[in-house]
Amino acid sequence: MPAPPAGLCDSCRHQRVVRNTRGSSFSLCRRSKEDDRYPRYPRLPVLICPGHEPRAAGEEAAER
Repeated sequence: MPAPPAGLCDSCRHQRVVRNTRGSSFSLCRRSKEDDRYPRYPRLPVLICPGHEPRAAGEEAAER
């Protein structure tokens, strides 16, 4: 089953997809490490985010 859309996070350069050993995946906001205004794991789908920066063409979300 495909993951539900994460809204703006799906196109943001600060997103990192984190997968656990049971197969679940979570959208981590890497901005949260430097700025407390951003939640580490935002409630999805994110529809408005002042820190959103589009990924460069061909760039994919970092995975762990």
